[in-house]
Amino acid sequence: MQSNRPLALALIAAGLIAIVAGPLLPGGERLVPNDPPRIGHVTDLARADDGSILAGTGKGELWRLTDGVWQRVDIDLGGHPVTSLEADLSGDPSEGPIGTAGGLVNGPSGLPAVTERVSDEAATAAGLVVATADGLLVERGGNWQRQLPGIYVYRLEPQTADAAEYLHAGTVNQGVFTAAVADLATWAPNSDGLPPEANVFSFVITERGRLVAGSSQGLHWQAAPMQPWQPLDVGLERSRMLSLHLEPARNGRERLWIGSDDGLYRVDLVEDDAGVSAAAYAEPVAGPDDGLSFGVSWIVPFEDGVMLSAGAVYRFGDAGFAGWYWISLTGVLLLVLGGFLFPPREAQRPGGTVAA
Repeated sequence: MQSNRPLALALIAAGLIAIVAGPLLPGGERLVPNDPPRIGHVTDLARADDGSILAGTGKGELWRLTDGVWQRVDIDLGGHPVTSLEADLSGDPSEGPIGTAGGLVNGPSGLPAVTERVSDEAATAAGLVVATADGLLVERGGNWQRQLPGIYVYRLEPQTADAAEYLHAGTVNQGVFTAAVADLATWAPNSDGLPPEANVFSFVITERGRLVAGSSQGLHWQAAPMQPWQPLDVGLERSRMLSLHLEPARNGRERLWIGSDDGLYRVDLVEDDAGVSAAAYAEPVAGPDDGLSFGVSWIVPFEDGVMLSAGAVYRFGDAGFAGWYWISLTGVLLLVLGGFLFPPREAQRPGGTVAA
């Protein structure tokens, strides 16, 4: 049995190394699930001022990710799907306005309740603006004033240009409408250069203050409010741009994240005095092994990468080796095998002599 001792020690050592090394092996950047223990798929995702992440679900739940732990927010949304969370949230998330398919929860004090589906909301210096399938509800004089009636407003985006504040409304089938925040009673069509009957699902503002719109027919950018839109070719001109997120510029380039029906993409943008262009075509980001069941509806910054919702919540960034558990499991098997081969201690007779 003594001849098995070196082999057993080697197997045990290899097993211990494999067990420890498995979760430590680098795996590069990839998508990994980071989903709250929710009921119903995630319908909205937002990043709060303190860096925590809020996720609303199709069953009317609100979850918050803080210090790596998801916790349920104690608020009754009547079981209605969460459709809109403020982009900049502070304090208790249960106290701020929350858009649902059944109306607005925690709306401005003293105003009539909003009971129609809310698609987006924007807090402005002139008051809250709520987007619906029947235009906009604008807080004014202690009441709601409806603007753009009959138009399905899908997304709202504030912008500062030449020291003036503007609010843009992306719509279904009718492009973009824009108003100065100082006069939210006057909305003008702002679709010159967009495809006819464009569905506008998303917006971002570039480093130089240009507006980028994501539509059902690719991306377009605008130098200043009401100026003609220009195409921003990234190779996805036939895809729906459901969500956009733009990182701060690094080395003269801005990383644009694009969420579409086909998954997550990224592309570097270059800005100069002439405008905005893509450094190359957008590249797809590999999804999990089982793929994404839904389009990427929201993208927010998170740690060294981004977090996104696509039915479930996923994190993209540096991650460990995808199959690390197989390596650790192999280590456990080696450890067991080494213990089996390790020679037993020989029995000792009283007085210290070895038994024959």
